[in-house]
Formats: sequence, C-alpha cells, structure tokens
Amino acid sequence: VVLGRAAAFVTPILSLAGIVYFIYMEGTYGQTLGKRFMSIVVVHESGANCDMRASAIRNVLRIIDALPTFYIVGFVVMYFVSDRKQRVGDIVGDTVVVKTATYATTRWRTASQSNHLVRHSV
Repeated sequence: VVLGRAAAFVTPILSLAGIVYFIYMEGTYGQTLGKRFMSIVVVHESGANCDMRASAIRNVLRIIDALPTFYIVGFVVMYFVSDRKQRVGDIVGDTVVVKTATYATTRWRTASQSNHLVRHSV
C-alpha cells in the first residue's frame, strides 16, 4: 500500500519533469540530448530557431500524440496526414524536425546562434 501511494505521488512529478525537460531543451537549444545524438533539430516551419512557445505547444500536445497508447495518434498523423512527417504538436506549434548539416559532436548552439540545417524533414 505504501508503494502504491509513493508511485501515485512520484509519477506525476516525473511526468511533469519530463515535459519541462523537453520544453526547455528544445526551446533553448532546439535539441534534447537524444536529438543531438541523432543529429536532428526542431525548428519553426520558416526555418527560424524553435522558441519556448513553439516548444511548449509541441511538447504539451505529446499527450494527444500518445493516445490511446504507443503514440498511435502521432503515428497516424505523421504518416497519413502530414506530408512533412509532423506530429499533432508540430502541426499546431508550426515546427518541424530536420537533420542538421553537421554531426552530433558539434557544439550546441546558443539562443543567439543558428544551426546550419539541411532543409528536409526527418
């Protein structure tokens, strides 16, 4: 019973921490650690750097993409609705994930620097 109560308390906190991590990393750097490793970056559809607002929209809507389970809604939208393989959050947030022109070992860009991007969707 004690473990059940602990899990009921810890699970929402960890979920919130995960969402905050994605919003902060993509809004500040355009990449999470995993995206950096995979040499991809989140940008506005215009090619401008992703900002906190767009990052918040795309990441809060992960909840919709994950429905009903295993990101089924996100998968259906990516492959049957969006020609740029965008999730619901990307469509609403006007963002797209693209490959970087440089490898993952390059320095992270700061908010004032721009990445050189290959202009095609992942």
